[in-house]
Amino acid sequence: MFILFLTLAALASPARAAVILLYHHVAEDTPASTSVTPAMFETHLRHLREEGFEVVRLDELVRRVRAGEPAETKLAAITFDDAYRSIHDNAMPLLARHGWPASVFVSTGAVGEGGNMMNVAQLQALQEAGHLLLNHSHRHAHLVRRQDGESARAWAQRVRADIEQAQALLSDWLGEPPPRYVAYPYGEQDEAVRALLRDLDYLGFAQRSGAVDADTDWQNIPRIPVNRHYADWDSLGDKVRALPMPVRDVSPAGGVTTEKRPVLTMRLPASWADRNVNCFAGGAAVVERATVQDGVQLRVTPGRDLTPGRTLVNCTASAGQGRFYWYSWLWMHHDGEWYRE
Repeated sequence: MFILFLTLAALASPARAAVILLYHHVAEDTPASTSVTPAMFETHLRHLREEGFEVVRLDELVRRVRAGEPAETKLAAITFDDAYRSIHDNAMPLLARHGWPASVFVSTGAVGEGGNMMNVAQLQALQEAGHLLLNHSHRHAHLVRRQDGESARAWAQRVRADIEQAQALLSDWLGEPPPRYVAYPYGEQDEAVRALLRDLDYLGFAQRSGAVDADTDWQNIPRIPVNRHYADWDSLGDKVRALPMPVRDVSPAGGVTTEKRPVLTMRLPASWADRNVNCFAGGAAVVERATVQDGVQLRVTPGRDLTPGRTLVNCTASAGQGRFYWYSWLWMHHDGEWYRE
């Protein structure tokens, strides 16, 4: 009965949690792994409206969630990474039909490069239309990687300078400093990157599914990646309707690994003792449970060897009424040499 009460309470106040969608290209002729077509994007917007979502700018979503403000609707923000021109040309007119704002994380070093990227005038036009422009670093580098012979101090200075350069350029182009938000290039981050952003007073936005609530790690904020492989609303809708899984004490602190089957350990409250949790990591994962003094400990092991690259671990549990609790974790596996994009 107590578990049922917790579930119903969570479902009764969905606006205390929110979801953030992440897109890159909105075009017909760009890579499927980082794209949706305009028709797919339009379908997503229609479903969001039909399911009663209020779509707001990212800064407004963060403000409401951190304040714990209740609301009458489900809350979502739509974000884009990299500032591709297709966002300006194809996505923004579709958003305008709904009267909805978006938030674009800009890799400032690529602005104006060729016909694929937005230029400064287009960024300014988005700002004038009410959209939010944010920091996606200057060089779009893999922040978790150190250069040959680079010390921890030199690495931190390089990453800090890159982030602050992007912030300064955006401030100059837009006439005002944007909120201190950073979207991690490639979604890659670890404990050192998060600590650096925390010291610089930035929020950090990841690429992993899950909902956001007041207990979110604000240097590891989930955003639901959307592309042509995961654009069908039957599956995407489950992620968009998700509730935050109350995961604590995650180990290891960062997802960089050379192990082929690394173990993810996390703790859930004691009220989850009888709740079934399923996890996937490129296929079904092995989930081992143990009762600990202050809750339930899960050990999640991939069911097959990781290949070099990024692998998301997705853990879900039913919340009733067609909704799921959701938690994701990113492994960045290499075999001694970093993988190429």
